[in-house]
Amino acid sequence: MMGVREIERSLEQWQRGIKDLRRRMLLAPTPRERERWYAILLLVQGLTAAALERDPHTIGRWASAFGAGGPAGLMFEQTGGSPPPLTRRSRRI
Repeated sequence: MMGVREIERSLEQWQRGIKDLRRRMLLAPTPRERERWYAILLLVQGLTAAALERDPHTIGRWASAFGAGGPAGLMFEQTGGSPPPLTRRSRRI
């Protein structure tokens, strides 16, 4: 799992700061993205995955995704579940 130093380096690399983490956490479009931003915020403050009551490997994957892809690495993509409802255009096709 990434430590505080690695998270700080990632923030520096992606030109982000604590204020940006908080802003992105509050403005994230889904609860899952909010949780991911919150996890990064907690890690940079020296807290652990236990504070989120999440598996440390999950938090580690999020931190690694942020380190590798920056903010885009924390985006949530829906997989599985019901398909979106048909639009008028898709019904005609």
